[in-house]
Amino acid sequence: MSLQPMSYKNYIWPFNPEKVEVNYVRNIREIGIPQSNSVLQDLGRAMRVVTGRGEFVGSDCMTEFARLSNVFAEGNFGMLRLTKEESFPAVFSTLKMVGEAQPDCVTYEFTFVESADTAESGYTTGTVYVCTGGETLWSVANSFKTTVDRLKALNPMIQWPNFLESGQKVVLP
Repeated sequence: MSLQPMSYKNYIWPFNPEKVEVNYVRNIREIGIPQSNSVLQDLGRAMRVVTGRGEFVGSDCMTEFARLSNVFAEGNFGMLRLTKEESFPAVFSTLKMVGEAQPDCVTYEFTFVESADTAESGYTTGTVYVCTGGETLWSVANSFKTTVDRLKALNPMIQWPNFLESGQKVVLP
């Protein structure tokens, strides 16, 4: 299995961050019952929160951090692709440079929050097609009577549209 790079919107990390945590939480509410004990009510899964820390190294480290900062400044929602998770719509909520930039190293921390409203974000959670391997985005678009541009908009995490690996998932309109 090849480890794909982490990406958000149109930004692809040149090297995956050294630390990424995905926090899953359930919404639990305690309800008091008069003259009795309280009961817990499970209100479902809360939004995922992704935190992480990484470094950009090399002579262009500040340029790379500036590119990431520009994506943060855009605001709005985008598709977040982690290396071992399904892609999901998220908001880039924090970006912090940690310490002072060194000549060839910038350390940073980030937070993404899953978007609860995929309709508002412009992304859908439509049917998912699982590739058999060796396919292209064009062949998938042709099979499902849609356009490559539409598939690219729904699947910004696909880095190589001319070769889809076996088991790779493609969101269909």
